[in-house]
Amino acid sequence: MHNDSLHDVAERGVEKSNVLAPFMEPGDVPWFPAWGVDLDEPINDVGVLISDWIERRPSDRWALIAGPIPSSDRHLWASWHVATRNEERDSMVARTIDAEFIRILAGTHQIRLAFDRIGPREGDDHVWIVYLPRTTGIDSNGLLEGYPAHDPAIEQMASDLMPWLNGDLRTARPVPNREGADRLEIPSSEPISGIESSMIMMAASADIR
Repeated sequence: MHNDSLHDVAERGVEKSNVLAPFMEPGDVPWFPAWGVDLDEPINDVGVLISDWIERRPSDRWALIAGPIPSSDRHLWASWHVATRNEERDSMVARTIDAEFIRILAGTHQIRLAFDRIGPREGDDHVWIVYLPRTTGIDSNGLLEGYPAHDPAIEQMASDLMPWLNGDLRTARPVPNREGADRLEIPSSEPISGIESSMIMMAASADIR
């Protein structure tokens, strides 16, 4: 897909389903279960990191994504909603929920491309540990009925995962940034203020064939 057509295709996806319309509206959203980790040293061997991650995570409801990728809690919730909606309807493209979430986050039907865009890279100095709760319910229009409640047990699991990363908890929440936009191939002409909405529209476009 060419960069200059990505925005138009994504817009058609939003207009077609309106599934992500609530995530495009102003207003506060809850904190997404994602924990940023500032690494003591930049990633040297991403293959080893991912292998260790798969061994250590509690289940495939946990994902590890590159630091620059998420633009906001709203962006993460929007991608989560599409992924868990597909899970609920037994219509996932990927075989596991973490891969489906990464695919939606990347705005693509191609699993390998999704991991290339979303996964940590050598030289990255921070990552996000992400937990993917099951959907709390979807109404007849495909819209989310409510956000999952905060779960202290999940927060403890995330805390237990951090030591092997050799880093510190990142106190800041995700924000739109140029590096993340570049990795998702959002045109450089897009202003910082428009990156979040462009990324949410990309999530909507992921299931357009």
